[in-house]
Amino acid sequence: MERDAVGIILDRFVEGLFRLMLDHHRAHVVEMDLTVVQAQTLTLLRGEPLPTTRLASSLGISAPAMTQLTDRLVRKRLIERRPADRDRRTVIIELTAQGRHVVDRFRKRRSEVFTEALTRLNDPDREEVIDALSKVVFALEGHSAVQSEEPIRSKHLEKQTAARPAEASKKVGEIATNPPVRRMRIEWD
Repeated sequence: MERDAVGIILDRFVEGLFRLMLDHHRAHVVEMDLTVVQAQTLTLLRGEPLPTTRLASSLGISAPAMTQLTDRLVRKRLIERRPADRDRRTVIIELTAQGRHVVDRFRKRRSEVFTEALTRLNDPDREEVIDALSKVVFALEGHSAVQSEEPIRSKHLEKQTAARPAEASKKVGEIATNPPVRRMRIEWD
């Protein structure tokens, strides 16, 4: 397949998936009385409690904006603030049980939306897409050939359709990449 055709397919896939997820995410966020940045904050905290400085950096917002954001989420009883064990000047932000429930509802809804989209494919195509997406996730997570993890494989597909990370890494520089785009997030209450 030509590089232009691959680019077009990837663009259409990413844009379509982004639109689908964003539309459903926005509706879910509005339903739960959250802004998109508040929802993103909760999602980041689902992995682990974070210091305010790291959370602000991940969200691309300033310290004063972080304070306002956390104040709102504390009032909604979705997060808690506590001092760090070793440095009491550092504030750690963590989800409350209610905050974890909200994130779990986001994830469940996202899964339902994507599963619904996949039901439009026949069984062999669905298996092939799941297998391919597993390989993409594996590559996006930056696994190297040294690591023992392997992508999740569909039980019905045994053929290798993507280059192993060691082979793919030899092609670095052959494909032009664009520099990262800096985005600004604005939160409105």
